[in-house]
Amino acid sequence: MAQNITIMGASYTDVPAVTLPKTGGGTARFDDTSDADATASDIANGKTAYVNGSKITGTSSGGGTSSWELIKQTTLAVSTTSTSAASAGTVACGSSAFTADDVIWVHIRGQSGKRAGYFYGSDAILVNHQKANGTTSTFTAPAVEYIRVSTSETYTTATGSYGVYAYSMSSAGTLTIRRRYNSTNTLTIDDTFDIYVYKLSMPSGLTLFE
Repeated sequence: MAQNITIMGASYTDVPAVTLPKTGGGTARFDDTSDADATASDIANGKTAYVNGSKITGTSSGGGTSSWELIKQTTLAVSTTSTSAASAGTVACGSSAFTADDVIWVHIRGQSGKRAGYFYGSDAILVNHQKANGTTSTFTAPAVEYIRVSTSETYTTATGSYGVYAYSMSSAGTLTIRRRYNSTNTLTIDDTFDIYVYKLSMPSGLTLFE
């Protein structure tokens, strides 16, 4: 925006900025920002800008970008020969971890590394698909790939799920880890597993299931 100003008795109209000499040399520019209307939520998180003469710090995801945030890291020892899917334990991620429009990624890897005949780890993407039905109570994992060690196959999908994998997250942020042994593939489940829980917030202007 431009302003009408007077300097040493001389009038100037529609001036958008003024450049003045600095005491130590060089110049300093002063722009009129009185018509700016951006708010902190319009500016990328951590970035700063001057709006109507005031410096503000952005809080948004940057207007279309986002990134994975590590919200929990822990370990879980699992040893089983049971062919029935059951809970191997829970991970408390905190209620702030649960937001209906976020995506949860759970990365699990055995500390012993890849070993022939042993289950190695899994990756699960949890989305709150119940929101599509009008509720926001629980994240589940409808689309998952489980990583394993096998001479015939490296990946298996949710239809043949076994091993150690993330199953669901409650609205309180409690993540349930399941374990299941598959006698057909005879991959031993016996290790201490590193568990990393990440959250991806949807970019500004995007909403799941809407």
